[in-house]
Amino acid sequence: MSLSLDGDVLNALVGFMEEDRETFVPARLSILVYLYFTQKAQFTHLQNKLNLTSGNLSSHLRKLQDMKLVKISKHFVELKPTTIVTITKEGIEKVQSQLVRMRELVSAAVLKIPNDVSETQQNGGV
Repeated sequence: MSLSLDGDVLNALVGFMEEDRETFVPARLSILVYLYFTQKAQFTHLQNKLNLTSGNLSSHLRKLQDMKLVKISKHFVELKPTTIVTITKEGIEKVQSQLVRMRELVSAAVLKIPNDVSETQQNGGV
C-alpha cells in the first residue's frame, strides 16, 4: 500500500529540504544530530558511531565548521593527539529549528492520511 501526500504537504517537505541543502546531506545531518545529544565527541568516536571513513568525516566536518555549526579542536589525551568536535550554539539552534520544522511537517502529513487508509492500518492491513 502506498500513501500519497497532497501537493501542499509534499511541496512543504521538498521545500524544507531545499532550503538547507548543506545540512541535509545525510552524513552532516547525522553528525549534527549526534553532537546535539552529546555536545562533543572525539573524531574517532564519531567516525566509528557514524560508520564514516576518516576522509569523509573530515570533509563533512570542515564544511560544518565553515558554516560555524561545529568547532574542531586538537588536544593531547594521555599524551596522544586527539581531535575533539563540539557543536556550537549556532549548531544547536540549527538542529532545534530543523527538528521543530520536521515535527510540524510530519504532523501535517499525518493529518492528511485519508480515513480509509488509517483505518486499514489500524485493522492490521485487512
